[in-house]
Amino acid sequence: MSTPVAQPVQRPNDPGSTLGPSARGAPPPRRVKLQQLLFLLLLLPGILPMLFSSYHLIETNRETLKTQETELLTQSAQGFVAQISENLSTRRIEMQQLGRGIVEAPGPESLEERLRSEWVLRLLRGFAEDHPDLLVFAALSPQRAGPRSGTTQAPQIQRILNESFDSALRSGETSYRFAALDTGQEPAVVITVPIPAPAGETLVLQALMPLAFGGGVAERETFEPDDFFLIDSDGHLLWSAGSQPQIERALLESDLVRDFVGMPFSITREYDLRVGDEVFPTLARVVEVAETQWGLVAHKSSEVAFQQVRRMVFDTVLSSVLAVMLALFFAIAATRWFSRPIQRLAETSHEIAAGKFDRRVPVDGLMTAEIADMAKDFNRMSAYVERYIEQLRKAAEANRALFVSSIRAFAAAIDAKDPYTRGHSERVAAYSRSIAKYLGLPKDVQERIWLAGVLHDVGKIGVQDRVLQKQGVLTPEEFEQMKLHPVIGADIIEPIAALREMIPGIRWHHEAWNGTGYPDRLEGEKIPLMARIIGVADTFDAITTNRPYQTASSPEYAIETIKKLTGTKFDAKVVTAFLLAWEAGHLQLDRQRAEQRSQQLAAAPAPALAAPS
Repeated sequence: MSTPVAQPVQRPNDPGSTLGPSARGAPPPRRVKLQQLLFLLLLLPGILPMLFSSYHLIETNRETLKTQETELLTQSAQGFVAQISENLSTRRIEMQQLGRGIVEAPGPESLEERLRSEWVLRLLRGFAEDHPDLLVFAALSPQRAGPRSGTTQAPQIQRILNESFDSALRSGETSYRFAALDTGQEPAVVITVPIPAPAGETLVLQALMPLAFGGGVAERETFEPDDFFLIDSDGHLLWSAGSQPQIERALLESDLVRDFVGMPFSITREYDLRVGDEVFPTLARVVEVAETQWGLVAHKSSEVAFQQVRRMVFDTVLSSVLAVMLALFFAIAATRWFSRPIQRLAETSHEIAAGKFDRRVPVDGLMTAEIADMAKDFNRMSAYVERYIEQLRKAAEANRALFVSSIRAFAAAIDAKDPYTRGHSERVAAYSRSIAKYLGLPKDVQERIWLAGVLHDVGKIGVQDRVLQKQGVLTPEEFEQMKLHPVIGADIIEPIAALREMIPGIRWHHEAWNGTGYPDRLEGEKIPLMARIIGVADTFDAITTNRPYQTASSPEYAIETIKKLTGTKFDAKVVTAFLLAWEAGHLQLDRQRAEQRSQQLAAAPAPALAAPS
């Protein structure tokens, strides 16, 4: 037996039923759209090799340019060191040759007397004239006596000259001392060459000459790379190209200088130069000046040194981005050009699937013959489907008309057993549909309620004619037999699958809201809504129709009676919808149409079943 119908009416096999996840099944798999797939197929084969080649080109050029910059810095430092070493070595050799010439030439054995000789003085003057870069030149005995050319008033220069003299005299080897000149702190060097002389004396040749770094040194307000630093073998700063003091301190405290002091050899490396809280990535080259055992540090910030690398990377990335954007543009254009016809075909197929069978795919503008042929075939198929669906629609309408007419004829046959109730089923069905409409129920539910109204008294076929047609009040036994017609009707309809949804209206339309009805004494919301609606409509028609046991009353009387029974026999919300339908004039119109339909039904033959051609 079917369960009572709730509001709104829904069953598991209804399209509108709310099913659980297990009933709905797994969600459909996600599919890639054709336009997206074409876009990827067109874009990726072009972009990926280009990106890979760009990355490879960047890495290759980066290393090449880094190597080039490193070599340039190395060559620059090597060039300066070679220039300094050559100048110092040449000057040392020249001074050694000059000194040997002085001490080995015939003349006085006393070194001081020899230095006062005219030919020695001429020789020394000629040497000084041939070397105008010598700021100071002297030939001295161990007692510092001897001719001099050039003078300096700077005490620190004189101190350096004295220190170099003492060192050379003590060690017997050439001594080099760094000196900064007063004019612009230009770098200079003191060269002191000891020459053994007869009688155990030592001739000391001493010269002060500038170091050839080229160009003047200007003070700078901000840290600039491309600086040169000259350090001694102990890691002390001898001279820098105008760097700030904090830069000089940072250099002397760096790992670069510490490594050079520990093992003096030439090296080029990148390191972090820490100046206060700032860190400057730096590319540096340390070269030992072999003649003096000093170290020349040439360094340049990595930002400046590898500027060409960054420019190359930027240019390569920019060109790659432009190429990718161009590829994107062409991929999008080609994707749209190719996928648009297929999209139109898909859109049209969706519309046809939604029931718009008159839709066609426009053939104009299709770029490929295959797609154009497919569109034409699709349009022919759509035309066939449209014609076939139209045939099915007409057949369905004919079948429905036959179905409804058969039900009406069946109900009319039941009503015909009692001449006083002729047309009763048609009227109850019409009233029930109007009430359902004012309850706001969907049209398909209204249609089912109408069919249930037509069939609500079908069980009277099992009631004896003497009971149905009895003139007067029924006996208790006869009334009990009459009360069986809802159950008999439900049993008759149960085997018919297409009519099972109407069973609640057939079986329980005589139940009462307070539970005093029949056949199952249901109460309240347990009574299906369909049955509650038909019950009000059935009562209204019974009061306003002549019966063997009563004379028809006015609709107003019937309405007042129904109002009084609200809350005991009838559902208040159903009665409210009934009153709205009455006030709108629908029930009067329903009665007229139902009576006309009842008269036509008796005379018209049943329609033939139409089949699709």
